[in-house]
Amino acid sequence: MRPTIRATVATVVAVIPAAVIALTAGVGSQSFVLACLGGGILLGELLELRPQGRVVIPLSYAVVLVLLRVASVQEFVVTVAAAELAAAILRDGTGAAARAGCLLRRLVAIGAALGVYSAIIAVGSADANAVMLIALTGAGAAALAADEIMAEIGRWRFDLSSQGRSAQLALITSGLLMAVGYDGLGGRGGMGLWGPALFSVPLLAAWYSFARLAAIRRTYVQTLRALSIVPELGGLVRAGHAERVAAMSAAMGRELGLETRELEYLQAAALLHHLGHVCLDDPEVLGRPVEPTEVAEASAEMLRRAEFLAPAADLLSPDPLPFGGATRSMTSTAGQVLRVSSAFDELSEGGQDRLATGAVEALYSGPGYVYDPRVLAALERVLERAWRVNDRVNAAT
Repeated sequence: MRPTIRATVATVVAVIPAAVIALTAGVGSQSFVLACLGGGILLGELLELRPQGRVVIPLSYAVVLVLLRVASVQEFVVTVAAAELAAAILRDGTGAAARAGCLLRRLVAIGAALGVYSAIIAVGSADANAVMLIALTGAGAAALAADEIMAEIGRWRFDLSSQGRSAQLALITSGLLMAVGYDGLGGRGGMGLWGPALFSVPLLAAWYSFARLAAIRRTYVQTLRALSIVPELGGLVRAGHAERVAAMSAAMGRELGLETRELEYLQAAALLHHLGHVCLDDPEVLGRPVEPTEVAEASAEMLRRAEFLAPAADLLSPDPLPFGGATRSMTSTAGQVLRVSSAFDELSEGGQDRLATGAVEALYSGPGYVYDPRVLAALERVLERAWRVNDRVNAAT
């Protein structure tokens, strides 16, 4: 189901109970307010911020901050449980396990927000504006931190860099404005439900902006992948070589601690590292085989024509001494990862099973200045991990 359709369905599902409660209990009743905020959580679960290099963030966490200020603990638990169960039914997923896993992640994150908020309010005073603002900020931060930890714990990879944190900042600040807008500060300036509705506009604008950026990134990746198969269609390299090298390079880069930006350039260089081959003369015309350094130079030159791909082009430049001692940098490490990945795929003829051990041994047997031992060790760890996963799958079947 498309996000817009799911959002429309969620809106209808949320409006119906709110309308029924408004007719029976009154528009200004607590039950009506809780029904509206529960509907906001449901809608926010289906509208997600997708920052680059980060886990997706549901807009519902901003509505949770409003609910923390409005509801008692019992009301909070009942409202969140109802909204999250409804969201689990409407959410796209690979199956019941995926939906249950996402539901658990959301409940843990919202539970962390409730715990932090209650603890800070208990220490201070709910009537003090500073304490209330600190409690709401801490609750938002706790929800985002718990959500990220739950999402990454299965991969045992925690990224503490600032990459993609702007989405989290936008969500927390918007949630603060929405919560303050409902009841004001010091009992003055409250707008009721109009406050969260009004201050949700900047958050919705941020959601739209991140959605557009995600669409642009998808188009960018699809373009790179389309270009990567040009040498394969020409019979210049083995089919699937670029995709395999890109996947292996990314896995090795993460193993070596490369940052998100370096990984992006590394994957772009891996996909296009043979593209320059298409502009070189045939060996029959040259009267000799095409040298790998010529292919690398041609590919790098083509990538440099696009300014945003210039860092990726630097990874392709041939260098007789690509690593060593105190001069080692992230760029030289990423370049080594690409060379090792490409050489491994060629030696293993595209295979990554246990029969590819001979290819690893061949790389180790080369001259010591050609391949960085750290990068070769990372290759072994990635392969060992993949083999263990395959062994478990085979044993299960």
